[in-house]
Amino acid sequence: MGSPFEKITPIIADHRTLQDVFGDNAYPTSRTMRQIFSHKDWLFCTNSFRYDSPDKPGLFVEDRGFSLQSYTDIITNSNRTNSELALSLSMPLQNTLCSFPKQNNSTTSKITPVRNYIDHLLHEVRLLSDLIPRTRRINYIHWQGEIAQLLSPAEMTEIMYSLNKAFTLQNEQEGTYVIELEKVPADDAIIALIKGLGFNHICLGTQNRDQGPIDFDFLADQVKIFKQYGFKTVNVRFLTRQHESCEQLSEKLEGLIGIDPDTIYLIDEEERQSVLSGVEAEETTTCDCHKEFENRLIEAGFQKLNHVKFSRDNSVSKGISGDLVGIGLGATSLIENSFSHNVDQLDQYYQKLQSGQLPFGYGGYIRPKY
Repeated sequence: MGSPFEKITPIIADHRTLQDVFGDNAYPTSRTMRQIFSHKDWLFCTNSFRYDSPDKPGLFVEDRGFSLQSYTDIITNSNRTNSELALSLSMPLQNTLCSFPKQNNSTTSKITPVRNYIDHLLHEVRLLSDLIPRTRRINYIHWQGEIAQLLSPAEMTEIMYSLNKAFTLQNEQEGTYVIELEKVPADDAIIALIKGLGFNHICLGTQNRDQGPIDFDFLADQVKIFKQYGFKTVNVRFLTRQHESCEQLSEKLEGLIGIDPDTIYLIDEEERQSVLSGVEAEETTTCDCHKEFENRLIEAGFQKLNHVKFSRDNSVSKGISGDLVGIGLGATSLIENSFSHNVDQLDQYYQKLQSGQLPFGYGGYIRPKY
């Protein structure tokens, strides 16, 4: 059974487009990094407030001495505080999976790229569960980007079942379980499945990322459907970046306000890239429309919970207040004042897990941005 979404490009095991091929066994690192980087909006939205100074996020500064042992030690030490713990799952985009070199072994060639990735993802889950005691509850789960698009209902169920088996999850009434939907399901049955798996918050993809038109009537109907299914909040993201027309951006923001979401994340693209890269952004903005957008949201009844999150729901929290463990290719963990990234190349991700290691790539610390 395939993915129940409209307009999804099928994943073909040995498909490789021309721009992805740099050699017979080459892996498109720069392409993959761009894909991973562009899908960290949620990380910025839910965690940037943690190291504000006073209203700006800290910078992720790499430390070459930060190792896999450092990462596991930090997890172990954080268990002593028994603070709240969040899990986030990431999955590479379709082109990343398609670009992975074809296996020569006759057995592995029968395994689809998605199935192969799921098997390794669940192996990582089991390795992490050995570090996190069952007495420590998981109060927050986040499925990133296009995971729901790439998986069948059975695969989605399998992953959530495996998380329940490996960790102690809070019940649906107490926990925060968020799923991102870059595209809207073609069938209401998938919405019912998502709700049945325990997700209680929906985050719709960044609506103006491609600078194309937005079908606000369709989005408004979809928000109503999600609320009818009992999701606690339905949220959208809105990017401000270098642009030609503040007026066009303003019209799109008005459209998003009109579909009646619970939360709108107002994301400064340059600031987000600065935070995640650890490099101070230059002041290149020639207009102050971002501040005008903030004022407009407040005028429309949204409360500013942090410098990116504006919500109409008084019960909504600022974001993830405890530790965060990322699972999957290129996933990011935030534990105490440290961060760590999983490897961002699929072959390395598989090799490390097959050798019984967590797929740690590099890490460092979060420096306050003064």
